[in-house]
Amino acid sequence: MTQRRLICCLLVAAGTMARSLPGATATGLSSFAAIEESLVKYFPATTRFEPDTFANITDVGGGTFRMALRYSSDWWDGDRDTTNPDRQRAEVKGLGPTQLDGDTFEYSTTWRANATFRGSNGFCHLFQLKAINGDSSMPLVTLSIRGNTATVEANPAGPKIVARQFPWKPATWQTVRIRIKTSPNADGELLISVDGDDFQGKTGVAMSRPAANEYRPKWGLYRKAGIKFPMGDDHVEHKNISAEKVGAPAIDNLALENEARRRAKSTSPEKALAWLEAQPATGGRDFAVRSIIALWAESQPAAAMVRADALPAGPNRGAARDQVFTRWADQDVTAAARWLHTRAPSAELDSLVWLFATDTTYRYVRRPVALAALPLIKDSELRARAFAHVVEIWSRQDAAAAADFLEKTDALSTPQKKAVAAMIKSRHSPGTPAPTP
Repeated sequence: MTQRRLICCLLVAAGTMARSLPGATATGLSSFAAIEESLVKYFPATTRFEPDTFANITDVGGGTFRMALRYSSDWWDGDRDTTNPDRQRAEVKGLGPTQLDGDTFEYSTTWRANATFRGSNGFCHLFQLKAINGDSSMPLVTLSIRGNTATVEANPAGPKIVARQFPWKPATWQTVRIRIKTSPNADGELLISVDGDDFQGKTGVAMSRPAANEYRPKWGLYRKAGIKFPMGDDHVEHKNISAEKVGAPAIDNLALENEARRRAKSTSPEKALAWLEAQPATGGRDFAVRSIIALWAESQPAAAMVRADALPAGPNRGAARDQVFTRWADQDVTAAARWLHTRAPSAELDSLVWLFATDTTYRYVRRPVALAALPLIKDSELRARAFAHVVEIWSRQDAAAAADFLEKTDALSTPQKKAVAAMIKSRHSPGTPAPTP
């Protein structure tokens, strides 16, 4: 394969990672692929970060989730466990299948902010559609608020697109449904319905991030922070969160999943799963099975992974493993990585390793964990793309160290190393500060 061909391959994300599963509605936090909690507090006077165990994201029942962020002039909740002093994050991400180029998805939430919510001096996102591969430095689509106006806009490879603006009020429920067709060509769309009105927005536009072709949604509260910002201890609640692939078979996981959650609470996850698997095989049942296994993983991730492994081979088992693994890594990344190193390389685990190694926390903050995982990707081209994804960020912070690592690794061929280096050079100048998603 020529170096030019390798570079082209690196710029196109892997379609093999896609999950061929229909979407669904979230009934609990375990419905989501992953949770992004604020794990640190930031003290601006001393530029110090301190670990924090406050639960920013809570399930308040009835399919309603509260994302709370605390702010004062002395300290504020941070962005996961990063050292980003200028932002706060409490988000959930991933619900059912990922979105590929050419797909049309509808993402929905009914949301409200607390009565004293005043927004931020900068960005304040309630929803994001983020690239999993390619250039994920900025979200493709956001639902944001500033002042008394909500805006849905896109940041594609070309100029920014403002699709729709509409008013919102604190302490008032509002339903927003966002229809997105992702495409690098001028046939994409971004349409919005507010409280059930007609969809409005943009059609016939390119709707993709550079070198990306796979995306997943995020809901929550993600906002800019700084000294003397006009905000305080705030929260946003989301309910009726759903992600639906237009044209795919409709599923209804609500009744099954809610009953399974009741059984898991009153008896055990194992018994709830036994009841679920005795029900007729449907997409809704499969989704509920994954959710209950993920619920189990919140307290016993190793046992939950054994249960996920026992599912029949296929997309459902892969998605269940992904959901368990993210929760395991949040609790004990050493144990989770140990499990991964005993199982991979394996073609069936390639998507899991990709998501783990390229996750923002590991790519930006715990880079040694990401670097150790990269060689575990079995597919050679996907492995090279993952190296590019991680080493690119590193090169902007320490170009010499990143280049030395790339040169010495035995996980890539010489032509692949050259292609990765060429891609990094073409996309960013060494030493440029890395953007933070």
